[in-house]
Amino acid sequence: MNLGNITLITPPDRLYNSNISYLLIKPSTKLKLQFQQKLSKMNEDINVYVFDSDEHDIDWLLSVCQIVTFVIIDVDNCDSLTKLFLSLILSQPNSFYYTNDDSIPFNLISRNRIYDLDWIESILNDNEEEDE
Repeated sequence: MNLGNITLITPPDRLYNSNISYLLIKPSTKLKLQFQQKLSKMNEDINVYVFDSDEHDIDWLLSVCQIVTFVIIDVDNCDSLTKLFLSLILSQPNSFYYTNDDSIPFNLISRNRIYDLDWIESILNDNEEEDE
């Protein structure tokens, strides 16, 4: 079994290729570990963009949201600046959000709420079948 290459990309960089790409926005340690577990089972080359806790380049964030395959937002971990742009990011069909807060009705903007990252495996399996 040959594992794929994972390219980690952070602001201000961008990478333009045909790989499946993920953008993790303000991921908690728990979410990072889950994501790492899913990636360890991959056979494809992928790009992983990370907008982490110390990042504040909103221009970069919004532009990368437009070029990646999937956006994963840890809403509970977002700072006040990033939260200003949540509704715009969540309105994109490729955005998925993780939150424990049921008081804010994010579901009015997006139905793509996730509780874990198990869905990534099914997407990866679908892509591997298409390649065969």
